[in-house]
Amino acid sequence: MPLLRPTCAALVVGLLVACGDASAPPAAPPAAPPAAPPVFPSPVIHATRPVIVVTHTLASMATPPGYDGRWRTVAPGIDLMRLQGRSNDFDELLIVARVDVKLADLRVLYDPQAPRTARDWQADTGAALVVNGGFFDESNRTTGLLISDGQPFGRSYRGFGGMFSLRAGQPLLQWLRTHPYRFDPAIEQAVQGFPMLVVAEQRIEGIADNGQRNRRTFIALDRDGRVLLGVTQIAQWTLTDLADFLAASPALGVVHALNLDGGASSGLWLGGGYDHLSMNSFDPVPAVIAIFGR
Repeated sequence: MPLLRPTCAALVVGLLVACGDASAPPAAPPAAPPAAPPVFPSPVIHATRPVIVVTHTLASMATPPGYDGRWRTVAPGIDLMRLQGRSNDFDELLIVARVDVKLADLRVLYDPQAPRTARDWQADTGAALVVNGGFFDESNRTTGLLISDGQPFGRSYRGFGGMFSLRAGQPLLQWLRTHPYRFDPAIEQAVQGFPMLVVAEQRIEGIADNGQRNRRTFIALDRDGRVLLGVTQIAQWTLTDLADFLAASPALGVVHALNLDGGASSGLWLGGGYDHLSMNSFDPVPAVIAIFGR
């Protein structure tokens, strides 16, 4: 089966949460409804703290200034949008960056010996943008496959989750249930996460999230082949809520989307004096996706 690629034709204001995102054990969604999704063993995730959730919606509140759903260029090849989204009767605030990898360089950075917050990763590397990456264990080791500048770490998830990769400058997002990872020395950068949220513009059925609400981080491809990196800010959405929103949002134009580590790990930080548009992670993380200008 070919890799999932975008197609041109189809193609805080609330209470923040100090907790890790240990969502329900990953379940591989069915290839087509109504088959029941098989359940796969969950990798060991870093320790978590109790979830504190604000369960009100933002419907009675004014939209915060700047959350107008408009794209603004913050650096060559990088646009930023802040928007208020609603999914299944719950409202969220999102920060989403849109990256054209023809104009900016994307790298996956990994340092399990010295994990840092998103803000510190940006300051240390000088990247234009940093967002936290995939899941890790209590020793800060990646629980899935990670490739940084051609060097692999960890082992690929099998039967669940997804993988974002960059090969010959081309961004790809594959669903590991239908397209398992096979060794490819040409892959320059890669990060894995779970669950897969959207495939071919359709929300994956059978996402097992146990109704847990938390801050979220995701990576996606849009209809023009650009990379979307996003975070939610006020812990209002389940994984299903996020998947429903991404599949339906005309402003984002998502074709494929993958969940990354969330909760206390979620962070998106911009350089260039855009601190007021950024969200730091509560916890230090060992791996990030970093965007560098050319």
